[in-house]
Amino acid sequence: MDEDLIPPRMRARQIGRQALEARLRAAMGEGALSHGWIIAGPEGAGKATLAYRIARGLLDPSALTDADSFDMPETARTFRLIAAEAHPDLFVAERMWDEKKEKHQSEITIETIRKLTSFLNRTASGGGARVAIVDTADDMNRNTANALLKALEEPPKGAILLLLSAAPGRLLPTIRSRCRRIELPPVSDRDVEAFLVAEGADPGQAKNIASHARGRPGYALQLAANDGAEAIGLALAFLKAAQSGGALAPIIAGVTGKAGEARWPIFRDTVLASLSDAARTAATDGAAIGFDGVSAGALLDGWQALTQLAGRGEALNLDRGQMLEAMAYDLRAALRGRAA
Repeated sequence: MDEDLIPPRMRARQIGRQALEARLRAAMGEGALSHGWIIAGPEGAGKATLAYRIARGLLDPSALTDADSFDMPETARTFRLIAAEAHPDLFVAERMWDEKKEKHQSEITIETIRKLTSFLNRTASGGGARVAIVDTADDMNRNTANALLKALEEPPKGAILLLLSAAPGRLLPTIRSRCRRIELPPVSDRDVEAFLVAEGADPGQAKNIASHARGRPGYALQLAANDGAEAIGLALAFLKAAQSGGALAPIIAGVTGKAGEARWPIFRDTVLASLSDAARTAATDGAAIGFDGVSAGALLDGWQALTQLAGRGEALNLDRGQMLEAMAYDLRAALRGRAA
């Protein structure tokens, strides 16, 4: 499929959120929408897509096509303006691009939040709502969060703040207390698979990718567009080889070099998530597929060892081949270190 994924601000559809959107539309119709919302969910769950859908509905409710969703025609003026990042009544606070370092800054700056506050205090161009999206609130430091808190404490009339967060428990308690929370639960594998196929993914790979996306449609799209199927296969091969002492050379070759740069994050996350899932399964069912005779405690030990090793290796920019060999050794030691 095309590796240039459609950004959330340009997406006309979202899956798995119909009931949630119906509840929000009902609250909107009753005038019961809060001025501050935390949209919570893991990376790739669809937080930004939902935020832009809500923003469109708040800024131009007359353009919505039905009473139970935030569906809006792509030809609508508000849709086109938001897609072009040109709507005067929408402000998006995010990490800025650093031209010198050619990457995004590590945090949302306090200057950005001050611009957000100033924006909220202006009169809306259409005489209605002003909407600000913070993508993501996890990227704020304490000073920035305190600056945002002022906007939440004394919100101007008609101002709505949508804070996206993968870890809402880490946000300031004072921010959490002033916002209502929207949780994005996992979407079914079947729906994610159908979504991938509709987006142009290989039907032969869609089912496998959907099962490893763990209910996150956006993450599934990233997997499909970035050698996700290959990276998943390499991760499963690594887990098997690490247990048996099998050859690692083909796996190392697959996650190094130019192609390996895109595959590595998916590979790493799949290895760690597979161990975490297996530990939970072993704890509840007594055994996990692919880890015959391995206890939940041993699997948890393996997950902890690899999480720490991968984190250190990336921080120190270690040779990926050596890091994988060390990961295989530590995992094998952990799995053998406890009796089932």
